[in-house]
This record gives sequence, C-alpha cells and structure tokens, in this order.
Amino acid sequence: MPAISVLDKATSHVIANLPIDDAHAVHAAANLARSAQPAWAALAVKERVRLLKLARKEMLKDKDKIQRALAQETGKVPFDVIGEMFSVCQDIGHYSRRAAKWLRPRKVGTFPLIGKKGLIYYQPYGLVGVIAPWNAPLTLAIGDALPALYAGNAVLVKPSEITPLAVKYTIDAFNRVLPPGVLQCLIGEGPTGAALVDQVDMIAVTGSSQTGRRVMERASRRLTPVLLELGGKDPMIVLSDADLERAVNAAAWGACFMTGQVCMSVERIYVEKAIATEFTRLLKAKIQAIRTGPDEPAATAQYGPFIGPKQIDIVKAHIAEALDKGARLETGGQQLPSADGSHYFAPTLLAGVDHSMKIMVEETFGPVACVMAVDDLEEAIRHANDSEFGLNASVWTRDIQRGIAIARRIQAGNVCVNDCILNAGVQGLPFGGIKQSGVGSRHGNEHGLHAFCYTQAVMVEPRRRKKEPTWFPYSVKTAERMEKLMMFLYGR
Repeated sequence: MPAISVLDKATSHVIANLPIDDAHAVHAAANLARSAQPAWAALAVKERVRLLKLARKEMLKDKDKIQRALAQETGKVPFDVIGEMFSVCQDIGHYSRRAAKWLRPRKVGTFPLIGKKGLIYYQPYGLVGVIAPWNAPLTLAIGDALPALYAGNAVLVKPSEITPLAVKYTIDAFNRVLPPGVLQCLIGEGPTGAALVDQVDMIAVTGSSQTGRRVMERASRRLTPVLLELGGKDPMIVLSDADLERAVNAAAWGACFMTGQVCMSVERIYVEKAIATEFTRLLKAKIQAIRTGPDEPAATAQYGPFIGPKQIDIVKAHIAEALDKGARLETGGQQLPSADGSHYFAPTLLAGVDHSMKIMVEETFGPVACVMAVDDLEEAIRHANDSEFGLNASVWTRDIQRGIAIARRIQAGNVCVNDCILNAGVQGLPFGGIKQSGVGSRHGNEHGLHAFCYTQAVMVEPRRRKKEPTWFPYSVKTAERMEKLMMFLYGR
C-alpha cells in the first residue's frame, strides 16, 4: 500500500510512515460521515458542546505525544508548538460559550406581508471537508473543523502530507468521545484532496493561492461552497511619528516568526524617509540578535528550520534577484550550514528594495524583512495596495485615529494599528483575505460559525385564512389598490 514518509525537519530522519487514503478510501469515509451526521446534528447544541469539551480534555491527555510530533514534523520551537495547541483550546472555549446563542433561530419581519411570521434557521451543510497546510497544522486544521462540528456537520480533515501526525493524533484523541464517523482524518497528497472535494457539501481550505484556485475550480463542478484562506504579501506602513522601538520589535518578529512561513508575515515594510535610516539601523540590530540554527538549543531558538528544500530555494532566488536589481543586504541572506541535512536560514534584512523585485510582489515565505523608504503616506498606501494579495497589514503611528483612518484605506481583509499578526488569534475578529488571498472569513463572533451553515428562511402564516389577496383570481381593483399603496409608500 502506498505510504507517506513524515520527516523530522531538524534531522531529516523519517519519524513515521502513514498509508495513503486513495479515492476509494475517501468515498468510504464520506459514506461513514454521512451516516453519522444526522444524529450528530439532531443533538442539542449543549450536548455537542459537552462532547467537544470532553474532546479537549482527551487531547490534553495526549499533549506530550501531539506536541512532540508537531515539533518534529514542522521544526517549530517550543513556544510556537504550545501556541498551536493553546489556540485549539481557546477555540473550543470560545464556541462552547456561544454556539447555542449563535445557532438559535432568528425572527425577522415579513413586511409588506402583514400578520405573517419570518424565521431564519442556521442549518449545517452536512459534510464539510477541511484541507489544511503544513505551517500551522493544528491551528488551521482543527481550527476549521471545530466550528463545523459545533454547527452540526460531520467533518473530513486532510492535513498536509508534510505534517499529518499532530492532526491525526489530535483527531484520534477527540474520537475517544465523539460519535464514530463524525470527525475523520484522511492522509494523502493532491489526489486525496481532489477526491475529498468531490465528496463534500462544503470545503474549507488554507493554503497557497494556486491551491485555492484548483480547489475552487473543482468545487465549482458541483457548485460546492468554498471557504479559502490563501497567500499573503503583507505590508507594514511605518510613519514618522511611530514609536520606533515598538515598530522595530514588531518588524523583526513579524518577519521571522515561525521561520517567516506564515501567510500573515510582515514581508513588505514601507517607512517614511525621515526615519528610514534610523529604522533600518535599529531593525538590523534586532534581526542580528535573533537566534536560530542547527546548533541552537530549542529553549533559546526563536525559530526553527524550513519545512524543506523547495521553500528555501524560493527564498534564495528572491534574495538573489533583489540583490541583482540593486537591493542592499544589511544582514543574513544565507543558508546556515548543517551536518544532518536540515534547512536553516539566517534572519535577513534587505533595504533599497522596490516593486521591480519579486521579493516585493511575490510571496517569499521566509525570515526576510524588506525595507523600502517612501516620500510620504500617500506613496506608502499606493505601494501597499499595489499587490495581487490582500490578507493582513499594519499601520504604525502614535495618532490612533489617524492610524484607523489609514487602515480603512488599505486593501486587505485584516489590518492592525500598532500591532501585527496577533489579530489572527482573536476569535472575536473575522479573519479572511481579499483579492488572491481568499474567499470568505473565519472566526469573528457568529460569522465564524455561520460560515459552516446555510441559512434556511421559513415563513409561517399563523392565521386561519382561506386565501391571500395576492392569489388568483386577479382583479383590476386589486391592481389599483397595489398601485395606490406603492405611491403612498414610495411616491412622495
């Protein structure tokens, strides 16, 4: 049977071999899920809440196993590993406290039909598919599965073939308390994902823009609804009145957090010329202080190795092309030597960049900060919006109201003022992109739950009436009354 080999990213050693779920296995999983889903949806919301809170306890019983697998398969440092599991725990708490309220039917008026009753119900799609990436497996796979489950759906999760272990172990833990078939994990590459899209009633994907387009095209054949969170090339605008120390600290972390392999990474920094030299000098010192590499203990490392050679090759190519076109390498810019074949890269700062360079227009996905000096705010906004992406952005100024006004002019689904990236972890805020960065949003109060529901409109006539004035037979008098009503309501 074909299998996937999962590698320890710090040593390149094989840590697991998992059999691949082919199209027949996906079909069987979908049949099991569809047989389990009606009973799951029929449970009272408070009962689904109870079971999912028990599932969280089961996950935490296995936390050492899950976190060890997550660290090995992603190369993440301990802080980031724990952060992923913490995020899952938060999501369960968030939806458990609010799901019953958010899924409650909503009454609406029925004007111009007087005396009737209007209701909106939030119904589960039925079977939801989740395709997750390798850079934040738990946060993005389980994070999408949870609201779908709270809404009453059955869920099939396909984690990345590069990082399937932590997701699989988490789902195994959940399934010690969840009804059989309600939540399943599928292992595989592109063909497994394609088969999943063909089986489900709704698909949620986090990944590259290319992956999103392929999924959306395939889903369109059956008119399957999609939720897509895709790539980013996120800008940071630093104005001359910004708190430089805070902005510099944020830029260093935002560019290098999780090896820069984050769709919300700070990849483009536009700084007003009055402070650009000082900003670059301070940022260089911060980046040079970041500790990483094969010889750095996990307890003190700020980020780990790349997920693999393909990604590091993209970063190298972007840097080389930028230098050829006149960018300045302030620090870093090279792969760190490793005896065991792991892929570490030095934290890097480029200055003198512009939009003729791929590193300012294409997703780099590496620990690289790029600083471009601009004449004024208008130039910064123009460059920030000059992108096919629109996921996340940040504005830095001591004038909060001005910062909010600027944020509203940036073409992105999410913008921070004097902060970065952390907004994606706030359950009360929706998170999603525009342009090539996605379709729809997750989190965000009831919107994150309703994303996995369809709205069912119900109108009720509670009175005992033989017929309606609008039914046959029509008469001239009825039409005249309607015309008079129209002019009374709208013609004055």
